[in-house]
Amino acid sequence: MRDLERYEDLEAWKAAMELVQEVYDLARQFPEEEKQRLATHMCTAALKIPAKIAASTGYKNLKITYWYLAICHALLHTLETHLKTAVRLKYIQKTDAAPALEKCKKIGRMVDELMMPEGLRDLEDNE
Repeated sequence: MRDLERYEDLEAWKAAMELVQEVYDLARQFPEEEKQRLATHMCTAALKIPAKIAASTGYKNLKITYWYLAICHALLHTLETHLKTAVRLKYIQKTDAAPALEKCKKIGRMVDELMMPEGLRDLEDNE
């Protein structure tokens, strides 16, 4: 994690927090009956991404760190699927979902970087 002491300093965590806001903004556009269904699942997936990034920094065990970061990837794919479903069901416009979908890919690349051996070694050095 490249000489960082706090998860709040990680660019991946910052981007994930921005994604949460974007997803909540999109969820507000859903029809009322869907706000307790698909919108809830979208928001839950989005909320868990920065939480798992933060949790990954709390362990000296690199296997646990890697596990939390791997969960981030699963959550990103889940969120992408929810967003694409919302577009398909016409709850949101494709153009409205595009920035969040792009941010999912960007965060995925950032998480990949954190999972690189040097990123995990840096995490161990900071503990």
